[in-house]
Amino acid sequence: MERIQGVVTDLRLGKTVMYKKETGTSTLHAAVFKVGERQCKIVANHPIAIEEGDEVILSGAQRSDNLFIALAHRNVTRRVEGHEGWATRLVLTVLLVAAGIWLGAVLLGGSYALVLTVALLASGVLMAWRSVQVVLSILALRPAGKRKTKGKRK
Repeated sequence: MERIQGVVTDLRLGKTVMYKKETGTSTLHAAVFKVGERQCKIVANHPIAIEEGDEVILSGAQRSDNLFIALAHRNVTRRVEGHEGWATRLVLTVLLVAAGIWLGAVLLGGSYALVLTVALLASGVLMAWRSVQVVLSILALRPAGKRKTKGKRK
C-alpha cells in the first residue's frame, strides 16, 4: 500500500443512486481531486467528508492511468476517517466459496458444474483479496507509534 499526504485541490464530488427491487436503494459516493500533482479518487457507500483545502492522508494504490485509488482515507482537517467497505465483501467471500465447494461436491462430474464452481471460487478469492487490501490500507493510516510491530519491547 502506498500512502500519500497533502492538501485537496480541484475537488469534484458525485454520487450515484441505484434501485433494485430485490435489494432496495443503494448510494455510491465518489470524490475526485488532486493532492499535489497526483489525481486521486475515493469511493464509498457513505458521504465523503472532504472540502477544497483540506489536508488528507490517503492509503491505496496507483493505477496505470495515473489515478491514485484511495482504499482508506483520513481527513486531518476535519478529523474524520473512511474506507472502502471490506466486511460485506468478506461475508460474500465465505458464501461464494461455500457455494462453489457445495456445487463441486454435489454436482461433481458435470462440466457446467465444474465451470460454475471454478467461477464462484475465483470470485470469492478476488473479493477476499480486495478485503485484505482495504484492511491493509486502513492499517497504513495509523500513526507510526500506534502500529503493532514485531520485535523486542523496551
